[in-house]
Amino acid sequence: MIHGLPNGWGFLRNKHRLWDWTDGCIAVTDEEMRGLWARVPNHTPIEIMP
Repeated sequence: MIHGLPNGWGFLRNKHRLWDWTDGCIAVTDEEMRGLWARVPNHTPIEIMP
């Protein structure tokens, strides 16, 4: 999944990138998530590669 920060974690802003806190997901800030939702249509296939 690609997702924003958990509820209540918005104060971290970009600091969430300092450690791997997800279980294989791509974590972005809430602002970045809003930008993705605005630009990418629903059901768009996303391929995540190492």
